[in-house]
Amino acid sequence: MATWDVIAERFLHVTDKLGKKIDDGIFDTVVALNMLGVGTLQSCEGHIEWGVPYPWVSIQNDLEQKFLLHQYLARFYKDRSADFDCVLIFHGYRMHSRGAAFSDLFSEAERQQKLKAYQAEMSDFTTFLKAILDRS
Repeated sequence: MATWDVIAERFLHVTDKLGKKIDDGIFDTVVALNMLGVGTLQSCEGHIEWGVPYPWVSIQNDLEQKFLLHQYLARFYKDRSADFDCVLIFHGYRMHSRGAAFSDLFSEAERQQKLKAYQAEMSDFTTFLKAILDRS
């Protein structure tokens, strides 16, 4: 398996159609998922002023990779108590917090608060994934 530094270096040069690099706040999630066999397509750390106010990662449209992500999420939440709204789910090919679907209903202050909570949940999941990588 390639090292973290090798994979991270590869993703440092990835850009979207607009030439934007992977957001710092989701970068480690993207690297960890790819190292664990879940190929990613797009991602965003979440933004109040543009885009959507929650972090998300789009994964390959591959049933085996979706199942692998499902297994990682199941292990992550097995003994974890989390706010129902913040729990990470994936629908179709995008992973995000459960409450993200309702972000248009929230006030500006609520969106800011929830963005921080959603980012913290994604960060905790990333820490969990990194621990798996450290053990392998």
